[in-house]
Amino acid sequence: MDLKKPYTIKEQIDKIRDHGIIISDENFATKMLMEISYYRLSGYMLQYRVSTDSHEMVTGIHFETIYKIYSFDEEIRALLRMYIEKAEFYYKCLIGNNFAELKCQKAPYDQHYDIRNYYDKGGIESTLQNFSKEKKYYKDSAIVKHHYRKYADKMPIWVMMELMTLSSVSFFYHALYQSDKDAIAKQIGISSSTLENHLHALSVLRNKCSHGVRLYNSVMNPPVRFNKSFLRGNPTIKNNSLFAYILMLTKRLPSDKDRKMFRDKLNRIIKKYEADIDLSLVGFPDDYKKFLYLRSIKGIR
Repeated sequence: MDLKKPYTIKEQIDKIRDHGIIISDENFATKMLMEISYYRLSGYMLQYRVSTDSHEMVTGIHFETIYKIYSFDEEIRALLRMYIEKAEFYYKCLIGNNFAELKCQKAPYDQHYDIRNYYDKGGIESTLQNFSKEKKYYKDSAIVKHHYRKYADKMPIWVMMELMTLSSVSFFYHALYQSDKDAIAKQIGISSSTLENHLHALSVLRNKCSHGVRLYNSVMNPPVRFNKSFLRGNPTIKNNSLFAYILMLTKRLPSDKDRKMFRDKLNRIIKKYEADIDLSLVGFPDDYKKFLYLRSIKGIR
């Protein structure tokens, strides 16, 4: 079967109009299609389809509204990237320092390279192999050059953590023995299964934000781990929604100051676009501020 025929910008505008979207400023639409692309913008039109198997839109939808929804998504991704980074640095430090205390107290202090120190031996072998590839991105850095010359390319665990992606850190934690997972998670007062799930979810969210993947009107995977009692008591919260991921990130930030700044910036973005967005499409319940601002809610520590 042949691929779809490519369309010129003018043909893309005609196609959008054929679907029922109102374009009142063709110059603006042309500029946006050249900057963003029709394909990327089309994902933000899905909510307006008359049915899931039709390209026809409900009447009265303006192209400018679609662009505002896209802009909301863009600003949310930028905000999330900023605060995921804070969480990432914190958990790299937490896991690296605690592993060093648990396993690397005797010379030559390189027990993080020994697969016998991990339960999932195949998983840690893959993670260490992947780290060798990741390290190449930093081959010109002083850190990598120093350890290559002085330590035969080996690094202490806390240095290795600095260069790992968040996905690799998540896999690293997953590979640990249960007792080591528990000892690390105990430092922040949550279960190891919750920390493992949250690290995975954070890595997924980070990758989506870094690659400009649409968050609006999409399902998140894996579902965020909350206590069953919390989910039963709050059925409006779906643990596979963007709101669940935002709630999880809020809890995983390292300080109250970070949490306050994140929530305040999030609310400013929502206020800016509230006339055009549907918060239910990102899983926000009507009383979402209750969950974001309460200091501690049973089930989402």
